[in-house]
Amino acid sequence: MNKTSKDQYFILTFGYGNRVNYDTLLDYIKEFKIDFLIDVREKPRAWSRKWYGDQLEKFCHEQGIEYLSETTLGNVSGTSHWVSPDPKKAEQVLQDIAQKTQSKTVLLLCAEMDHHRCHRVEVAEKLQELIHLPIKHLE
Repeated sequence: MNKTSKDQYFILTFGYGNRVNYDTLLDYIKEFKIDFLIDVREKPRAWSRKWYGDQLEKFCHEQGIEYLSETTLGNVSGTSHWVSPDPKKAEQVLQDIAQKTQSKTVLLLCAEMDHHRCHRVEVAEKLQELIHLPIKHLE
């Protein structure tokens, strides 16, 4: 899934919410030619086993994209305001992601479907400061 120089790279965000399958996510993977799916949940588990980190990693591998579970980018605030469980490590993780994804399309995945109510917006903004790509929130 290589992009040409004419293609646009993004920092995308997506919340799976109550979805029971990967159909919408797969459509976005194809439409935006996603290179990395970065799971920003503190605990990569869900009400449905399908959205567990190990299942997402398998799904991503089948799609030819890289899955990263970055629990330090999770949120312990109980609100949409991002508070990392380990702020120092989170800064380093963001630096590492920035190094890997300079010219790639990245999707930040979390559980909350409505990005207005999710910390992934703040995570995306911090990553944007490092790699200067536009942010697009997918529904």
